[in-house]
Amino acid sequence: MNHLAHLLLGGPQPELLIGNLAGDFVHGPLRERFTPEVRAGIVMHRRIDAFTDTHAAVGESRRIIAVRFGHYSRIIADIFFDHFLAVSWDAYVSESLEDFLERSFALLDGHVVVMPEGLQRVYPRMRDGSWFRSYATLEGIHMALAHTSNRLSRRPDLAAATSLLVEQHAPLREWFESFFPEVMAYASELRNGRHAGRGTVPELPSQGGTG
Repeated sequence: MNHLAHLLLGGPQPELLIGNLAGDFVHGPLRERFTPEVRAGIVMHRRIDAFTDTHAAVGESRRIIAVRFGHYSRIIADIFFDHFLAVSWDAYVSESLEDFLERSFALLDGHVVVMPEGLQRVYPRMRDGSWFRSYATLEGIHMALAHTSNRLSRRPDLAAATSLLVEQHAPLREWFESFFPEVMAYASELRNGRHAGRGTVPELPSQGGTG
């Protein structure tokens, strides 16, 4: 999953939310790094990514992308799914996307000091640069894919995948709609401790990509 999905799935507890949002910026064993709740959020992020990687609908979406973009299909699918989440937000969340973002950023602003360094660096741009709002538009997805390309060593032209989002919009959205309620339910179980105890979620290896 990509940033907007992890922000939603992380829940209302600020340090757990920070860990969910920071998962892409933290690699390797966590041990005693960060606060217990931030660590639990990072592990929750990794568990959500593992759930995503094994879901049949996600596999179908990645296969259709991989025809043209190979192993970058995981990254591209994550960003596409943030697009579908943004454009169909009201189907999953009772408050508007704008209200959710304002509330989430107000919550996070008071806990910047406990953010992992990588998240601390990008958080002001996340908050002030309309990252998440832009996911609802094709232009925003094109920019997100281009910025992701610039962070990768081989500089692949991921922005070209925007045309694939248009061409394959119907099946990609159908797979997202099949998947997202299930990952929401799974994240709720994680937050409520039905898969593991509060702050003691077993570690999973970090993964590359947007996650």
